[in-house]
Amino acid sequence: MIRNITVYLDVERKNFMDSIRCGFIVAENEDGEETFHNNLIDQSEYPTVKELVDDIVGIFNIRRDAVYVAA
Repeated sequence: MIRNITVYLDVERKNFMDSIRCGFIVAENEDGEETFHNNLIDQSEYPTVKELVDDIVGIFNIRRDAVYVAA
């Protein structure tokens, strides 16, 4: 079972864009083991962090407070 998820934003996005993209996702289970999800929502653009987190919550079926976004 997944304990928490850290979302790393795509830092190579263009400065003129008013959207964000997910770079990759790291899911940590109850034993502290991490799995990397590089292409789960690849190239999808979101107008806000909230909408990105909403998608991740739905995909992983996890509580919103267990999703962290690293800028």
